[in-house]
Amino acid sequence: MTGAAVLASQFAYKRWANEELVQLGLASQHLLSADELRLFTRILNHTWVVDQIFAAHMQGAVHQFGSTNTEDTPTLADLQARLARSDAQLEQYVQDLQDAQLGELIRFRFTDGDTGSMTRSEMLHHLIVHGTYHRGAAGRVLAPHGVALPRDSLTTFLHRLEPERRWQA
Repeated sequence: MTGAAVLASQFAYKRWANEELVQLGLASQHLLSADELRLFTRILNHTWVVDQIFAAHMQGAVHQFGSTNTEDTPTLADLQARLARSDAQLEQYVQDLQDAQLGELIRFRFTDGDTGSMTRSEMLHHLIVHGTYHRGAAGRVLAPHGVALPRDSLTTFLHRLEPERRWQA
């Protein structure tokens, strides 16, 4: 499997895991205080903003964000739609990459004005890890309310996607 193909699989996983958690949040929002729902939503909104920022960097485009979250908090339903579009776009972007593009160094400016550079591969890996970290943080908002968190690990995703990976002992 090529590097771009592995990343495409990771972004399919990211899309699936985001949807699992947002669906759980929507189903559980009646259990949360207004502050908890806002925190849950803002954590995931932050991941969406960072995805948008890095997607713009990789495509040589200008993004509209002055920080790594929006001033206003979207509804969870609106965020669900944003995440679905963004995750699908990132997944398609990665599927269209050639392995040689993964090593390209991209120079950019952070939202705080500082400069940086990363390879396209590093940026894409950052988005996977960053999303995973913050899904865990958002899930912790639900846990005190007795909400069973989704089994959103990569192993679960791969075995649901390809059940033939399970072998008989």
